[in-house]
Amino acid sequence: MTGNTKTIGERLQEILFQHGAVTIEEAASGELYRALSYYVRETLGKQIWQTDREMGRHRIIVYLSMEHLPGLMLQKNLDYLGIYDEIDKTLKEYGRELEELLAEDRELGLGSNDMGLLANGLMDTFASCGYSAIGYGLLYREGYFRQGLKDGEQTEEPDNWWSRGKNWLYKSTVALKTTMGGSVDISKEGEDLIFTQKGGEEHNIRYYDLPYTGWGNDRTLRLRLMDNELLTKRLIPSNSLPEKNRQRFKQEYLLISGAMQDIVREHLEKGNPIDLLDEHYLFLMMDSHLLLAIPELLRILLDDVKLSWDEAWDITSRAFYYTPISSIEEAMNKLEGAMTRELLPRLWLILEEIHHRYLAKLSDAAPLKEEGRKASGILWDNEVRLINIAKAGAYQGPPLGHPLAISHRRWLLSANPKLRDLLLESLGEGFISDPWELKKLDELKGDAPFLDSLERIKTDNKNTLAKAIFDTKGILLDPYALFDGHIRDINDDNRQLLQVLWVIDQYLGLKDEPNLDVVPRVIFIGGRAASHDMTSKLLIRLINQLADKINRDITIKDKLKLLFIEDLSQRRGELLIPAIELVQSLTVPSKGGLHIGGLTSMVNGAIAMGSRDDTNNLIKSYSGKECIKLFGSTKEEAQLHYEIRDTKLQEQYYRNKELKRACEALLGRENLVDGNLYRILNEGLIKYNDHSLVLKDYAEYARGMDEVSGWYLDRYGWSRRMLKSIALLADFSSDSVVGIYAKKMWQELS
Repeated sequence: MTGNTKTIGERLQEILFQHGAVTIEEAASGELYRALSYYVRETLGKQIWQTDREMGRHRIIVYLSMEHLPGLMLQKNLDYLGIYDEIDKTLKEYGRELEELLAEDRELGLGSNDMGLLANGLMDTFASCGYSAIGYGLLYREGYFRQGLKDGEQTEEPDNWWSRGKNWLYKSTVALKTTMGGSVDISKEGEDLIFTQKGGEEHNIRYYDLPYTGWGNDRTLRLRLMDNELLTKRLIPSNSLPEKNRQRFKQEYLLISGAMQDIVREHLEKGNPIDLLDEHYLFLMMDSHLLLAIPELLRILLDDVKLSWDEAWDITSRAFYYTPISSIEEAMNKLEGAMTRELLPRLWLILEEIHHRYLAKLSDAAPLKEEGRKASGILWDNEVRLINIAKAGAYQGPPLGHPLAISHRRWLLSANPKLRDLLLESLGEGFISDPWELKKLDELKGDAPFLDSLERIKTDNKNTLAKAIFDTKGILLDPYALFDGHIRDINDDNRQLLQVLWVIDQYLGLKDEPNLDVVPRVIFIGGRAASHDMTSKLLIRLINQLADKINRDITIKDKLKLLFIEDLSQRRGELLIPAIELVQSLTVPSKGGLHIGGLTSMVNGAIAMGSRDDTNNLIKSYSGKECIKLFGSTKEEAQLHYEIRDTKLQEQYYRNKELKRACEALLGRENLVDGNLYRILNEGLIKYNDHSLVLKDYAEYARGMDEVSGWYLDRYGWSRRMLKSIALLADFSSDSVVGIYAKKMWQELS
């Protein structure tokens, strides 16, 4: 070996001798993976040290999120450090393959949904674009859960990411603690009131730092993960059962308290005066449930640092910047008052004080009537109004114009290398650092050779996915069929049942007329059902039973295939997302949601089929009607349906014979499924008034699917639509979103 590969090889061998007493040639894949991880960590550790010192000269953004989805760390770090080819060459010289080590990598189970994808986009931009920032999250040692299938039914097992993922974490010796429950004693010391919390549960907090590497810029930030094995063992989603919501609340407070204590600790250890805290740190808040950070910082400044209320309030009110995510449901902006008072008695006293002072301040400006007090109050009707905490104690920025921030480095440069190379050849390297360069794609919409290349890349990605499906499931897919994907959590709000009814209708139509001239489709549905959501778990079983019947039926001549992608991880997403041509986004219009997963498919060249919710309307406002087909009820119509408890939706069932037939198939009448097993799904539509508006929106959805099939037949027209979707990255890349927003944020606060 010569040059750098010799140096890399020697260092890998030293690590292997130290940890395993084996040579590179002899080492098991797991041993060599660990050695390579440690080799990469040496570079990352140096970059963290250098970045920390550079950041000390700037105001640092502090970003809190309950979920983070950083993806596969080995692949990412090799790409971002620009050493992938060197490592690959080195390993080959020892007769080893990098691919076998990449297969050993585990995604860090620190999130489960779009909030985790949003956090990853923001952290990636902070690291890659030179922002001074630190992230905070929780260390879920068992992740959310690993989804399996047994006889078509979802099973849930602990996510074992820790066995590999801990290789990337730097363990701190700092020990923090927080207390929940108990009571508060109030005494006087001179003119001052002293608050002493007694009893309750004391929770120790340790933390690990996960390196967040910048793309080719020698910068690495810290994502600081708070760890308490009792409370943070497993991620608890926000839509859990009531008994789990209490545990989720404890997790939220553990993150908040740990982060606030840690920032104050670091600030004071650097020798900085406490009254300059807001000049050194800016807390960027997006998740409304984490707005308890405002009274928690006040608590620390009052009780631990011993400041007066006015001093503590002055610092706190300048340190927070809250930007609401407008598509989140109103219910997510409140906490149960009784639980908050029971678990956080000292914080409750502070909330009461903020509440009274805030209303008094508003009354001084203009007399408040009862209705105004109710709207502005922080504590009202046994609720904690989280948004009003921000209004009282933080600069409240406008809602994000679009809270959809995608890391184009993660989901295009790394996950879709063929498309990346075509864009580099056609546009140059500028779009890597400036996604706005992708606007130039519009100039290529008439370039037939470029459109041919774009189509060929999509077909290549479909072939790669088809091979993986055949290798794992033994199902042969037609790469020239339309690949249609629905990749979201399985639940009523996301309306997978709407698509399943359409699949049943299509299948029954083909059974009636096998020679029917239709666009062949392969439909991929992937996502987890919450462990307590028996109806959604039943829907997963239905999808798998239908898939088994449809995929075995040779009479329909491969015109329809259905596959459920279990345990849909980012690793599997890297296969699926670049291959999808049509992505479904069917959320009930009034239910909110970010749909970052769907938008990720779009910027990899997919067209979208979407309900008229806020996010899909937003995407259409940027893309036009070329690459997203909207259907169904508006948000206002959906809200009206719930307000008046409309009972006329069954009329859609009786008027539409195809819909009626598909619904009755759930009862076993077409010999597709066991009618007794899935009767509850039928009754939810017919007997219990179609809470998710499936019947109401079905006819327009079916017409939209037919229209999209027509688009697909126009080869160049479809490629031009793909081009329009990819160009959305100019507006929705995390670089673009953060760049625009940071400029406004610093202007407002300067």
